[in-house]
Amino acid sequence: MKKINKDNKTDNTEKLDNKKINIEDSIDKKTDKENKTIEEKNSEEVTTKDKRKFIKKLIIILTIIFIIFLIYRVFSYFSWKNLALPMMKNQCSIVVDANGNIIEKLGAEKKQQNVDLSDIPENLKNAYIDIEDERFFSHKGIDIKRTGAAIGSYISNGGKSSFGASTITQQLVKNLTGNTKNLIPRKIEEWVKSVELETFSSKDDILEAYFNIIYVAPNTYGVSMGAKYYFSKDLKDLSLAECAFLAGINHSPNSYNPFKEKDNDEKIKSRTKTVLTKMLELNHINQDEYNMAVQELENGLAFNNGQIEPENDGIYSYHTDAVISEVVSEIADKKNISTEFATNYIYMAGLTIHSTEKIDIQEKLENEYNKNKYSITSETGQKSQSAMVVIDQSNGHVVGCVGALGEKTVARGFNRATQGVRQTGSAMKPIAVLVPGIDKKLFTAATIYNDEQTIFYDNNKKEYSPSNNDNYIGKITVRRAVESSQNIPFVKMMGIITPKISINYLEKMGITTLTEKDENLSLALGGLDKGITPLEMAAAYATIANDGEYIEPTFYTKIENSEGEIILKTKQNKTTVFSKEVACILKQILKQPVEGTNGTAKQCKIEGIDVAAKTGTTNENYDKWLCGFTTYYTAVTWYGYDINETLSYKGESPAILLWSAVMKDIHSNLDKAKFDINENVEQSEICAKTGETANTNCTETYTEYFLSGTVPSQCVGCSSTKK
Repeated sequence: MKKINKDNKTDNTEKLDNKKINIEDSIDKKTDKENKTIEEKNSEEVTTKDKRKFIKKLIIILTIIFIIFLIYRVFSYFSWKNLALPMMKNQCSIVVDANGNIIEKLGAEKKQQNVDLSDIPENLKNAYIDIEDERFFSHKGIDIKRTGAAIGSYISNGGKSSFGASTITQQLVKNLTGNTKNLIPRKIEEWVKSVELETFSSKDDILEAYFNIIYVAPNTYGVSMGAKYYFSKDLKDLSLAECAFLAGINHSPNSYNPFKEKDNDEKIKSRTKTVLTKMLELNHINQDEYNMAVQELENGLAFNNGQIEPENDGIYSYHTDAVISEVVSEIADKKNISTEFATNYIYMAGLTIHSTEKIDIQEKLENEYNKNKYSITSETGQKSQSAMVVIDQSNGHVVGCVGALGEKTVARGFNRATQGVRQTGSAMKPIAVLVPGIDKKLFTAATIYNDEQTIFYDNNKKEYSPSNNDNYIGKITVRRAVESSQNIPFVKMMGIITPKISINYLEKMGITTLTEKDENLSLALGGLDKGITPLEMAAAYATIANDGEYIEPTFYTKIENSEGEIILKTKQNKTTVFSKEVACILKQILKQPVEGTNGTAKQCKIEGIDVAAKTGTTNENYDKWLCGFTTYYTAVTWYGYDINETLSYKGESPAILLWSAVMKDIHSNLDKAKFDINENVEQSEICAKTGETANTNCTETYTEYFLSGTVPSQCVGCSSTKK
């Protein structure tokens, strides 16, 4: 029997075990590989799904963006169409007063005359088209060939091009919109509008508008006026050479003006020949016609300056200036167009703008402001200035305004009534202190404050020590402090109210020029970071006059197109700032400066009519104010120098004199009127010494007005017998 080796047996067993392990490893690896493959497949499927989801989302987003863009373009298209079509008629717009009477014709300062396309000679049409846009009748607003060449020239010349590429359609768009800049975005917008213009206007309509609108000479527009200006001729009488001249100067009329520049004869000849050569090249004239025109040119064109007078000089009243500014701003905002475009629109679209002006009030303002007696000269030679605004507080309509002393000689210049931001001085006290303090029942008109020299500290612990010019009275009521405009009591009241709350009220009353720097005690006395315009001061005081309701002031009510359709109405913000009861009390308090023995505005009294008023004077006597109202109108007057200098004059403040003269004139034929006493306002006899309800021992008493629950307790401080 053969003997078995145990070691070999062990080896064989190990081999079998190893083989088994290898097989298991192989199986595991195969399984891992299969699992990995499954995971990769799953991962790829997930990735594919994610990609599909992403692509789907991207498509949805791009579709939404495209739809929004499409809607925007459609809206823009119709907006542009509605603007462009009436402008192409090139009709002056009119401004009417509150009673519908025409007071201004906008655009009539331009020397222009519209003509039908049929009245324009063929030579003149061809001359313009040949030199400006030879493919006018074949393109759709943009001359692709010429534009491409211009872009290539622009790039190769480092941002400069040796020639322009604007088609006649593009030039018309530029004239309508006021877009004269060559910035790329504006140019692209011009291209878009040109293509759109060609979709809703015929070539003939575009040509006719173009020939009537183009600038041809100083303040002169349209080829008809061009013929009169240069040759004293009607269009039909122009020679071929004269037609070529007009077309030739189109890119820069002032550079070729024979009446302004005496040494440019050769320049004119060269340019005119260029036009004639182009007309010959395009077979719009023959060789004989060309030769005759050149000969006429060599002999010298018969320039004869036809004197043309425009209908007006473009110098409107300050009120109309404000109307234009307000309307331009609102149209630009509503139509999302530039102010230049909006301005052109209201001058060219044949609109009727209904202003809020009352012509009799405006004339009274202008007549008073034209008087020399209000003009004074500073030590540096600076002339004094002033501005005044009159508002009908019941509707916020500005019925009259002036922005300077003396006769108006500038077209749409600086309007101090609406643009002059000035320090207000004590005119701030009623709206910054009395309104919030009484409304929140922090004090009453009878509250006693000690008017004495006082040191205050602002939020930064900085010392603040206002004065009354050493005119301190001692313990006085709020009413008495208003009468002679004492400062200390108002700063103390502001400390109770807090500047932050005061500013909140002021902003609700339409004040827009306050800043964070105004959040301090000096706000009570009108010590402001920037200041306030007369218009906004008038609107704030009108809030008191209108029983606590602020109405945003406006200079117009509506605009009609040439067909009489209303295309825009004014939208005035309205806010109830405080109650009628508070307004009633404030009206009674503000009568004190007019009627009180120590009143600062006694000159403003109007017989038979209640007047509420407050004066204002700033540091160094730089600014003088008078803000006040009756039951009919609210008016604000500012007086000072444009560049701060101390005012030096004899007698009453010029601001008071101007306000008084104008308002007395305005009210001269109006019925007598008193401020109503609200039925919810409580009345009480007050002791002037203590500010408490008077008893039989009080010697100085008067009637005061209170919100419900704020009537003071009975006086216990008086012991003497009432006389």
